[in-house]
Amino acid sequence: MTAMPAMPQRTALVGQVINILRSEIARGRWLVGSKLPVESELATEYGISKATLRQAVQALVHVGVLETIQGNGTFVRASDELGPVLSRYLAEEDDVTVLEVREAIEATVAALAATRATDEEIAAMEELIDRADAAVAVDDLETSNARSVDFHAAVVSAARNPVLHHFYDAIEAATVRTIRSWTTTQAPQDFQREHRAILAAISDRDPERARALSREHLAPVLAAARTSTEQFHET
Repeated sequence: MTAMPAMPQRTALVGQVINILRSEIARGRWLVGSKLPVESELATEYGISKATLRQAVQALVHVGVLETIQGNGTFVRASDELGPVLSRYLAEEDDVTVLEVREAIEATVAALAATRATDEEIAAMEELIDRADAAVAVDDLETSNARSVDFHAAVVSAARNPVLHHFYDAIEAATVRTIRSWTTTQAPQDFQREHRAILAAISDRDPERARALSREHLAPVLAAARTSTEQFHET
């Protein structure tokens, strides 16, 4: 007599539901900021109990992918676990560490963008620099910093490497922090000239020049951050 297959354990079923929810979010069924269907609707769709669904949702809440707001429902806060986890991790790291990570990623993606960026992407990057220049001209550093963040993100996107893109998205908050903290190390006009030089290398399809200029762009900032950190530890 053939033995009946064992019923899946609750923990295994919860894990399966976590994977289903994670997959649905990753493929865009629910975008970041959107609200999940009500608990009863999802439980019926997946053929599971509300208790099982609730455990799966709580697991994704714990890692920052979902957020449950009492009385309002459950919302998507990230497309995967990496972003929230890495953001929390880097929030505790000093600026030198973050800048070293930025240097590694930004130099690589600049080189890749020099071989992969489309003419439309290059034009969009140029427009971002123009807008940053206009903001600098009226001493609007907040806007120029925001456009600088957008420029670096555009270079990452043009590199067409999903893993590097993923990592850069995950460190966005830390990147913004370092840009705001260290823009005073140089005149804002210098930062914009360096952005234009990086873009020119990308436009000229010169990956090694793009890589080198990207490193040079962060070098004074990284040196200033290292000096500040050393002085802090000496006091």
